[in-house]
Amino acid sequence: MISDIELLNLLDTKPEIGLKKLMDNYMALIYTIIFNKLSGMYSKEDIEECVSDVFFEVFHYKNRIDLDKGSIKAFLAIIAKRKAIDMYRKNKNNNHLPIDDVAQELHSVVDDAAHSILLKESNSELINAIKSLGEPDSEIIIRKYYLHQSSKDISSDLGLKVNTIDKKVSRCMEKLKKLLGGGR
Repeated sequence: MISDIELLNLLDTKPEIGLKKLMDNYMALIYTIIFNKLSGMYSKEDIEECVSDVFFEVFHYKNRIDLDKGSIKAFLAIIAKRKAIDMYRKNKNNNHLPIDDVAQELHSVVDDAAHSILLKESNSELINAIKSLGEPDSEIIIRKYYLHQSSKDISSDLGLKVNTIDKKVSRCMEKLKKLLGGGR
């Protein structure tokens, strides 16, 4: 797999090849994030259009990606989640959503903003610690705790057994605890 630095350079110097590499590496992840948010409300074509919008936006703002703040994968995941939420909100049927669903969505947005403000500094430290786990461990942790994927879904995507995923999660959490000063 191509490194984030190489991928950014490729996006800058050979945009078509860089975009193809970006999509080859992260299409499944972005599709999964958007599908999980929008399935049942939107058609397959609408979901695919939202996925395309994510890659367009990342390509458009490629010069603003700061690898010191996180990986391209994390940047893509955040953009995908935001695009899916924007599309969800634009749904004309939102006027007919139960008030509890609207309130829950509002609380989620407020909680996300407050959480982001409070954890901005420690987030960078955590991302660096997760990156230090290496692949596939860092990807497993991101999928499990940031993207809230089940062990079964992760195992299917990565071609590993479910119990292997669970063992890796357990071991990685212990490593992270030590790396971040929470363990002996």
